[in-house]
Amino acid sequence: MGIVHKFVGTEAAYDWEEVPEKEVGGPPEVIGVSGKVLVGPLDGAPNFRIRYFRIEPNGHSMLERHPHDHGIFVLHGRGIVRINERLVEVHPKDVVYIAGNELHQFSALDEPFGFLCVIPPK
Repeated sequence: MGIVHKFVGTEAAYDWEEVPEKEVGGPPEVIGVSGKVLVGPLDGAPNFRIRYFRIEPNGHSMLERHPHDHGIFVLHGRGIVRINERLVEVHPKDVVYIAGNELHQFSALDEPFGFLCVIPPK
């Protein structure tokens, strides 16, 4: 059965109905990252996940790699995406593909950086 999570946020604070926020924990190298699962297991989605991540200014995600690929759509802010050794500045409406097992990391520049991330189920 389908579900709709209506956007109830603002340009400064993205939010959706009935979607809890969670801090993205991990090693000390993760700084200022929070996220929401917009579509996932609680919605009955068996084949993919859509997640929203927000990285605070000068924060960054963990430098990591996974066997699954990622599809990224930048919503707001400016950030740096690291894919293996390459660093690319990205802006709203840019799209990023990260193949499975590629080393990657997301960093915010001087404003909050937010993006959607689509992945297969875990």
